[in-house]
Amino acid sequence: MKTVLCVEDNREIQILVRAALDQHSVLTAENLKEARRLLKGQRVDLLVLDIELPDGDGLDLLAEIEGQGIPVFVLTGKTEISKKVIAFSLGADDFLSKPFDPLELRARANAKFKKLDQATEHQSVLKIRNLTIEVEKQRVYLSNVGSRDPIALTSLEFRLLLAFARSPERVFSRQILLDKVWGTEVNITDRTVDTHVNHLRKKLKASDVKIETVLNEGYRLI
Repeated sequence: MKTVLCVEDNREIQILVRAALDQHSVLTAENLKEARRLLKGQRVDLLVLDIELPDGDGLDLLAEIEGQGIPVFVLTGKTEISKKVIAFSLGADDFLSKPFDPLELRARANAKFKKLDQATEHQSVLKIRNLTIEVEKQRVYLSNVGSRDPIALTSLEFRLLLAFARSPERVFSRQILLDKVWGTEVNITDRTVDTHVNHLRKKLKASDVKIETVLNEGYRLI
């Protein structure tokens, strides 16, 4: 599940975005002030951004987040060609002219998510807050002011962390973790997953990365 932030003051458009992306978590903001607060407080995987907002121009927000790696779909009127040109120059990924078909938004968003997930799978170095994960070398480092300290993990703990790190905030059931980390041919219990997750938590205790238990569901990295 991805987190989408829809910045749009029109309630009908908000409803369309929620309907189109109902398999994901969709947050809404009706103005730039609320959007900035939400972007500061949590990870966002896709920003659906209107240009005309009550407290300013959506392009200002686009300029602010340029370089942060957040995909942005811009909502525009059909005649706003000059705005589209500026938005492209600021790093917008796609455009949707209002009114739009929810199925089109769903298809474009899912295609973007798939592309990003495939790119993450091939990254040799992952950085999450103050953790650096060197995939090929199977090494993990904790970065503090003026230091870079290794964290000793077993092979299983490393593969667990890598699964979480490649999909932050995704909830992993114990069965999915068993399949990803141990493989489908191994006959072990859910309790084994719990034990290794607890060991991994202890080793990450000094970092800003936490593994949260989701009641009756599994675990996720936050």
